[in-house]
Amino acid sequence: MVKLVPTDPISVIGEKLRSLGQGTVIYKADFAPGVGLVELQQPERHNSFSGKMMAEFRDIVLALEQQSQDSDMVALVMTGSRGKSFCAGLDMVFAEEHLKGRIRSREAVNRFMYDTLTRMSRLPLITVASLAGAALGGGTELLTTFDYVCMDSTTFIRFVQTKMGVTSPWGGIHRLVDRIGRKHALRIVAGAQPIDARMAHQIGLVDKVVESSNTSKLDAYETCLAACLDLISPFVFDSKSKERVSPAAARGMKQLMARSERSTSGVIDHDMALFNSVATLAKL
Repeated sequence: MVKLVPTDPISVIGEKLRSLGQGTVIYKADFAPGVGLVELQQPERHNSFSGKMMAEFRDIVLALEQQSQDSDMVALVMTGSRGKSFCAGLDMVFAEEHLKGRIRSREAVNRFMYDTLTRMSRLPLITVASLAGAALGGGTELLTTFDYVCMDSTTFIRFVQTKMGVTSPWGGIHRLVDRIGRKHALRIVAGAQPIDARMAHQIGLVDKVVESSNTSKLDAYETCLAACLDLISPFVFDSKSKERVSPAAARGMKQLMARSERSTSGVIDHDMALFNSVATLAKL
């Protein structure tokens, strides 16, 4: 039995998670000129995060943090595997086997993902989420890390944390408030109602609603990715000359904005303590 300890260094927790569960996370550096692609691949479990996938996702985020200044990469798109959800949060099979009834193990995973998603939100890249399918639970926490979101008109977003009897474990509530304001955020996280594309766009959670040409999820996958590239285009190519925008300058602007955001120092300890106190009453 792998023992997950919240006081372990994040890197140690990651190595322990690497052997737990199924699925994978792939990265394509050359998805389009100046644009990389990350794809969650565990379709049989709606692209939920196993321990293995958490570790792989962090590997990608850390590598993107360290990319050289002479890289021509400007933007990153993330999607769930073709025909399935964007991300359904925590893999419940992984949770049942390794986290159920283990408060310290849950806290170790939460600290790991809290740090990873904070880093994701601060990457020196323009980031766009491609929602051809639903985002649920931890998938909504992931969603809050992106600069922009393109969403298929037929899918939905649902913050199910309160239905599960827990609070926000991966830092998403803070990013959500920054994005859509306190009143909208409180309504959708505490009420836990499904949010369709129209409402998500209206409150500022989604930037572009994509009308796929038919009801096929395969078609939605392609049209959402195309919409993401269209949204990203001004960051990559000058609209008049069609020449490349300076990658270093574009990344630098994102870095400046990320530096202006509030520090998470002390916040994570508060969030973990609150989650643990509430989760003791939940059936997890």
